[in-house]
Amino acid sequence: MRVKHLLAVFLSAAMLAGVIPVSAAAAGVPNFPAAFQGDGYYLSVTPYEFQGEDDWYIPSSTRGMRAFHDGLIMVWKDVKEMDEYGYYTGQTYQRVGFADKTGKVVLTFDDWEDPPASPGAAMTGNMYFRDGMCLYYDRKTDLYGYINTQGEPVIPAQYRSSEPFQDSVARVRTVDGGTLIIGKDGQVAVTSDLSIIGDYGDGLAPATGTLENGDYFVGFVDKQGQPAITIFRGEKGDYSTEEYLSVETRSVFSDGYAILYDYRGGRRYPAYVVIDTQGNEVGVLDAEPPVYVQPMSMKYSEGLIFVKLEDTGTQGGSKAEGAYMDPQGNIVCYAGTGPVSSNDEDLMSGGIASPWNTIIDRQGTVIVPTTTELSELLPYKIAGSWGIPVDGVSLCNLDVFSNDENELINGRVLLERHEGTYTGPGLVYDALTGTIRDNGSAPVDPEPTTDQPSSWAQEQVNTAITAGLVPDSLRAKYTQATTRAEFCALAVELYETVLGTEITERATFSDTTDVNVEKMAGLEVVNGVGDGKFDPNASLTRQEAAAMLARLANVMEKPLTSGTASFADNASISSWAVEAVGQVQASGIMNGVEGNRFAPADPYTREQSIVTMLRL
Repeated sequence: MRVKHLLAVFLSAAMLAGVIPVSAAAAGVPNFPAAFQGDGYYLSVTPYEFQGEDDWYIPSSTRGMRAFHDGLIMVWKDVKEMDEYGYYTGQTYQRVGFADKTGKVVLTFDDWEDPPASPGAAMTGNMYFRDGMCLYYDRKTDLYGYINTQGEPVIPAQYRSSEPFQDSVARVRTVDGGTLIIGKDGQVAVTSDLSIIGDYGDGLAPATGTLENGDYFVGFVDKQGQPAITIFRGEKGDYSTEEYLSVETRSVFSDGYAILYDYRGGRRYPAYVVIDTQGNEVGVLDAEPPVYVQPMSMKYSEGLIFVKLEDTGTQGGSKAEGAYMDPQGNIVCYAGTGPVSSNDEDLMSGGIASPWNTIIDRQGTVIVPTTTELSELLPYKIAGSWGIPVDGVSLCNLDVFSNDENELINGRVLLERHEGTYTGPGLVYDALTGTIRDNGSAPVDPEPTTDQPSSWAQEQVNTAITAGLVPDSLRAKYTQATTRAEFCALAVELYETVLGTEITERATFSDTTDVNVEKMAGLEVVNGVGDGKFDPNASLTRQEAAAMLARLANVMEKPLTSGTASFADNASISSWAVEAVGQVQASGIMNGVEGNRFAPADPYTREQSIVTMLRL
């Protein structure tokens, strides 16, 4: 075959590359703000619609489900139940799937004999991806199992109830009533003589029970099931919450801190004591009477926790002021007022949070006002709620109506955090002034055509084309997502160009005869998605690209430098991709996106794929 040579200039081009940007999507909601501008950053607004799907919808039962976790959001489809003769039984149930940030339903479970279904509101609040795993429910057996981000049932449905994975383990209840701590392989990960009453975090979990020597223990155990932090140890009858701190189910470590209940001294309402992973008391979440401090999520995120400051003397328990506190109990910012009965986990994530149907930053600045307040600034009535931000992304179910005709204009938008100042067209809400400005219409031909790479990638893409690394079929539409098959085509071109030999290994799939896919699968650079399929037209994610690049380097006998990923969203990277992400970062093959994030589940574009192949 024809051998093409890579010159030193290609290395120079690769070294010039820095962060591969993710383009901020232009807003397209008619007469709705295109962005919400904060101090040094903004939230872009993009309509969110399912790609080519009419029957999927996003459930409204809990706010936690209406958020992207590990880059995916749960979607539902109403399915009529048919009997063995093909007749409708009169029963309808909800089948679940998952969509990405582009609106593509990437996990549909169509190949499952018994697809996952929603069991109802009682448990669906926990059914979202975390730690690369998600609960699924088998409606025929009424049992729970776990899937990974590829939709594979890695742990069969066999548990009476389950909690989401956290700290690489999950707490499950067996059909005979026992409680187990399992790992991602489904095996028992922690054994202990004590009763583990809450989730693991930072390698620790709350536990109570009797030790081998007969002592009663209250505190935290490590992942060997051994006592690590002792709150009480002695005769069981001597333990009293009026003398010792109380460890409860919600006392879970996060960000290096856990919150214990303090009823000492006969307090009717507890104060909340903050401890670190060494068991040291570092702060107290409390206030002067009649104000009562109540942590809502009991979890720290980005060094802050959301609390309610309830004035029991004047408000009669009907409303409370929200605030974010640090581990020492200092109020960092206030967050408006709302109903005491709310139990949302309004965690700070990506520098923003969503308490009381607003979106605020760490300084307490209201970046997105309530829908009622926003309606007063626009000639439209807006109803609905802002979603919970996760890693700076929030999906909002909104109804925008014309005040004159009460006509629905839009129903769902995606808010995404970006650094800098929004300079695009459309209306912009200025959080610092509380007003709306008009940036005007879009300029004529503001960006290159789809047949030209973005400005940041143009030189390197042209270099790769000159070197013969880019197939003709991929020399257009550079900003669109790369498919799994297209990435294989690039990988084959690189392998055969550099090594000067044609790949003879082959592995086949039932849903494609693409020779490039067969070659890469033959070298074990790529894998199938199960049931003998490859899903060649699925969009490639950033973490999939990292894994393929690392494996490609290995088969070319040029393994990448080992390293540990250092991104702000490390926890969102699936376990199977963690090592590869560390390698591509340490080797300078792939870098982060805005906000020092890796964005593992985001689509990987053609130009990004071409540039990273050139770097490799």
